[in-house]
Amino acid sequence: MLNRDLFIQGGTVKRDEITTTTAKIEKQMDLVKNQFVYYLLGKAEEWGIKSISVCGYNPNNGKGIRFQDIDYSYYDVIITNPPFSVFDEFIDLIVKNGKQFLVIGPQTAPTEKIIIHHFQQEKIRIGYHYHLSGFLRPDGTILPKQHNTPRSSLWYTNMQVDIKTKELILSASYYDNPENYPKYVNYDAIEVGAVADIPDDYYGEMGVPVTFMQKYNPNQFEIVGSSMQLGKPIKECVEPDAIYTKGGTRFYLALGNKRYHRLWDRMVIKRIKKD
Repeated sequence: MLNRDLFIQGGTVKRDEITTTTAKIEKQMDLVKNQFVYYLLGKAEEWGIKSISVCGYNPNNGKGIRFQDIDYSYYDVIITNPPFSVFDEFIDLIVKNGKQFLVIGPQTAPTEKIIIHHFQQEKIRIGYHYHLSGFLRPDGTILPKQHNTPRSSLWYTNMQVDIKTKELILSASYYDNPENYPKYVNYDAIEVGAVADIPDDYYGEMGVPVTFMQKYNPNQFEIVGSSMQLGKPIKECVEPDAIYTKGGTRFYLALGNKRYHRLWDRMVIKRIKKD
């Protein structure tokens, strides 16, 4: 990381107080409260970091700078945890600005249409992770890594990630146990209930849990989409008196007796045939 200008949004921010600076931070270490910034300042000379700008935004009082209003031309790398509700908008903006980024986002982000597109174009990938830790509450306490928030969050980046070169070892078989892979009622693909159950002898479309993205290798799999975009409305695919859980578009499995089970969001993938 040589000659980089870093932009870090967020940090430890009180509800009614936002500290904003766009000036270069000199090594006045005693003035730095953000632990991550403190760490980067200590590595600045070794890593060739020229400047660090830190900003936050408080929607309750409008203080600070919104990510939509930042001039990203001043920066090489963006590091932040954007609001999860607009994560797709944030990533789209950063990608269009051609910036490198390292950001925290929800585990379910890959099911969004915009994020899927960027994964398909290899403009975003999952970063290094194993249950994020260090989330600070407003009262200064830290969420343990076993808490649901860290467990359901991931690092996303467009920087080099070495694990991309590793392929998932597949040991399950579709043709030996087709009953374990039922087809969806409202989309033409098979259900794979766990990443470990992805078959090594099936090349059609299959729905897998979102956690698959932590193992995704674009050299091994093609991302088709997600259940949010691909699933047909269930009412168009079943009997008028069918029994099922209503809600947004997701995949359903038939249980018999006109009953249908609604699944959590699925990523739809295909294996890439090797020559």
